[in-house]
Amino acid sequence: MPDTLKTLFKRIQEGMEGLAGAVMGDRAERLLDEEIRAVDDALHGARGEHAAAKARRIASEQHQVALATRISEREAKVEAALRQGRATQARKAADEVVHLQAERGQRMAEGQELATQERQFAHVVEQLEGRLRRLKHQLDILRASNSLQRAQATVARRQPGDAQYPEPAFASAARMKQRRAPAQGNAVASQGKNSKVADDPAQAVLDRARKRITSSARKR
Repeated sequence: MPDTLKTLFKRIQEGMEGLAGAVMGDRAERLLDEEIRAVDDALHGARGEHAAAKARRIASEQHQVALATRISEREAKVEAALRQGRATQARKAADEVVHLQAERGQRMAEGQELATQERQFAHVVEQLEGRLRRLKHQLDILRASNSLQRAQATVARRQPGDAQYPEPAFASAARMKQRRAPAQGNAVASQGKNSKVADDPAQAVLDRARKRITSSARKR
């Protein structure tokens, strides 16, 4: 096995505890997934609030512009009425200017509040987006770790005894060779014995005779 693969399996084993770790990893993955959904829902709501605050702020600014135009028009009427000596009309137009200026002041204060709300919601959206990115990154890492852990556990179950890593091919071949060595040695010894018997036929005859004698003696 390449050293890099051995190192990878070693790191997995050091960081987790077999199948129990896998179960905990699955539970952590579910919890992370649930939190991601919750943050995503909150982000969706915050984006809606931010969009609504922005729309209200824009509408308020547009209303302020319209009020400024109407104020300018009423001020022009006041000036025209005064030039024509129409004091009543001038007074009426002046009252309208005051009313419009007060409304414009309220709209300006409202616009500032809406702008503050818009910035606040934008900040919340930014925070939630950052948290969502971090949670998704953590989930990706956790899923990758769980997959590697399952692979390590599968490999470990396939190995005999307490083997931690997949056995290299050359090691397996060497082990099989060692197992075959005694059997081969016995075969060689047996062949050697048979060879000796074949080389001394007389001894073979004597051996067979002894066996017959022993067998006859037992029958008596």
